Amino acid sequence: MMPDHIQQDHDMSEASEHMYATSSNVDSQRKEERDVIAKQESQIVFVFRLLVVTVLVISAVTVSLGVYFYTTGQEKTSFEARFDSDATKILETIGTSFEQTLGSTDAFITQLIAYARYSNSSWPYVTMPAFAIHATKLLKLSKAFYFSVYPFVEPSQHDEWLDYTNETNGWIYESLDIQARDKDWWGATETEWSHRHEIYSSGGKKADEPHDYMHEIYSSGGKKADEPHDYMNNFLPSWQVHPMVPSAGYGFPYNYDIWDIPELAQAILYADEHKRVVVSPQVNAVYDPTSEESIDSAAGQNYWASSYTHPDLDNAEPFSVITFPIYDSLESVTLDLSKNHTFVGIVTFSLYWRELIQNILPKGSDGAIVVFEDPCAPAFTYRLDGPKATWLGPGDLHDPAYDHMKHSATLPDIANVHGQQEGSYSTYTGLPIAEDFCTRTISVYPSSAMEDHHQTEDPVLFTIVAACIFLFTSAIFIIYDFWVNRRQRIVMQRALASGAIVSSLFPENVRKQLYKEEEHKKENEKAIKDFMFPKMGTNESSTMQDGSLTSSRPIADHFENTTILFADLVGFTAWSASRQPVEVFELLESVYGQFDKIALRRKVFKVETIGDCYVAVTGIPNPQKNHAAIMGRFASDCMVELRQVTRNLADKLGEDTIKLSMRGGLHSGSVTAGVLRGEKGRFQLFGDAVNTAARMEQNGAAGKIHISQECADALRMVGKGKWLVPREDKIIAKGKGELDSFWLVMSNGAETMSQGTGISSDCAAHFRTTGSSFGLPPPLDSSIAHQDVNGDFEKVVDV
Repeated sequence: MMPDHIQQDHDMSEASEHMYATSSNVDSQRKEERDVIAKQESQIVFVFRLLVVTVLVISAVTVSLGVYFYTTGQEKTSFEARFDSDATKILETIGTSFEQTLGSTDAFITQLIAYARYSNSSWPYVTMPAFAIHATKLLKLSKAFYFSVYPFVEPSQHDEWLDYTNETNGWIYESLDIQARDKDWWGATETEWSHRHEIYSSGGKKADEPHDYMHEIYSSGGKKADEPHDYMNNFLPSWQVHPMVPSAGYGFPYNYDIWDIPELAQAILYADEHKRVVVSPQVNAVYDPTSEESIDSAAGQNYWASSYTHPDLDNAEPFSVITFPIYDSLESVTLDLSKNHTFVGIVTFSLYWRELIQNILPKGSDGAIVVFEDPCAPAFTYRLDGPKATWLGPGDLHDPAYDHMKHSATLPDIANVHGQQEGSYSTYTGLPIAEDFCTRTISVYPSSAMEDHHQTEDPVLFTIVAACIFLFTSAIFIIYDFWVNRRQRIVMQRALASGAIVSSLFPENVRKQLYKEEEHKKENEKAIKDFMFPKMGTNESSTMQDGSLTSSRPIADHFENTTILFADLVGFTAWSASRQPVEVFELLESVYGQFDKIALRRKVFKVETIGDCYVAVTGIPNPQKNHAAIMGRFASDCMVELRQVTRNLADKLGEDTIKLSMRGGLHSGSVTAGVLRGEKGRFQLFGDAVNTAARMEQNGAAGKIHISQECADALRMVGKGKWLVPREDKIIAKGKGELDSFWLVMSNGAETMSQGTGISSDCAAHFRTTGSSFGLPPPLDSSIAHQDVNGDFEKVVDV
């Protein structure tokens, strides 16, 4: 058994160890709680941070793709809209041009029938007077290159017709003469054709016995056509044609039987049978590339057309022949198709399809593909680049990728030339166009070149910009998050330390109560502060605005080498006293307007005008090495121009206007130039050089240019001493004493003006009353205005 004091010490030791263990466990538990709370908060913050970053990335990708697809779609929409507009314009213009072509031809046929009627001519013996003029106008309107009339000749009329054509062929000379004088004619020009009076037999060979080669109807190869073709039991020989190229084709100006061309023969038969205007298939097409006959036929047509077309045109380009049947009827504006009418012939014109599609689109509208198709001949394709049309070749050569954007219409529909058919609203009153004979369809497609023209780098650029904005935003967020996180760690560490102190001092329930009271206290303080000190707006911006003028550097510079001109209109005060204000301003505006033009040409800087006083300077704002010479020329030019202006206005403003002259004063020196800011601020000159220049003008003479010694020295430095004539007397300038001066004499006639002595009363008076233009206040005492002019002016320039 232990002694009592030993037992007591042992119990106290156990109690102390228990209390220490308990305290240690509590601290450890509190630390673990704090760590758990901090970890939970960190996890929540991390989750939200990750969520924000994810949202930013998704937004960046979504917006970038959206921007790309939107801008790409806009470009595609713009491309499609532009193509729709161009295609519509192409088709409408082709239709309008073709309608005009048919209308002008119908008008010619009406004139031809009327002439036959009223000249008592019977068909086929009809020759249109002034045919070349009518045909030339018609070709210009129709855009065709060849026009011809083919009368209907029955076999019984064969010999009589040959006699008629041989006796009435004088129109050929008339056509050749008019054609030679036509500045727009670019084809072959033949003024003589008598040397072709040879005998032609089979194959176009020369015969042994001469005869008038035109006294026959011929067909293919120049062979004589005594028998009509099998197509119809008649002849359709060419008669009046334009342009007239005797050597074209087989070398015969007329009497070519049109039945010789199978493609046209079918069109003529259809035109007469159905009373329709017929558009033939492509005449010069190669219908069978493997057939030599087909190739030779196309080559022959191309050779024939080359005599009538521009040398730069590819004659292999497609052309067709439009056939108009002629009926001997003038009973009404439109032909009654239900009645039988006498068929007397046909009119044809040959037309390159290029002529209908060029000069439609403006420059910049490139890449439109136009395909012409009909069931009777091969298709062919053109490309339009603005007003230029380029033949791509035979066949449908458009890109199939653009089939869905096709614009297509038949020629009768877009031309709206249905004649008097029901539902037609055209102004065309001739025969309707054939809709069932080789109906031509015109299709318009875009091309990759047109689409490329509307595709830019904008979608990619805008997408990159959008992505960069989000990247920049993300970078800012990351930087901001870093500093916020750092601040939060510091605050958390301090809060944990403070919490540890509080936790070590107070029990948990007491701590909670303290925290609640502190939060409540802060809320009350905030409410009281908001109540007692409401937020007030400031007028800081206006204060800053008011001081903006004085807070910046003044606008002023010093110019060392300048020449100043003061020019005054001598006699202006007396002249203006007897004139209306409008007349005074008309004179000043005319004079100063011419001075301004000279100043612009001479590179002189106009400072201002003060009444009848004109102030200018050289060497400002840019330095000029020969500033004195430039100003001398300017002053001399102004003096000459003043004489011209006053002469021109003398009749209107009075003969005494001619008496007005100019007195000029020049001085070279340094000035300070700048803008006094404020209300109505303007450019101004300051310095003694300005006063000296004014005194030079003041002491000058009417019709002369008075210059100072300094200005003369500047002129000598640039080799213009020959312009100087010393003034015999010295001038007395207030504040400067006696001064040597010179007269400026140049070869333009300014030196011949009359000399006078007098003070610049008008200019000085304006300086006296508008002295503020040079930083001087106008006189307050109105009586000053009645003092001596010279004295007043000296007061102004000496301030």
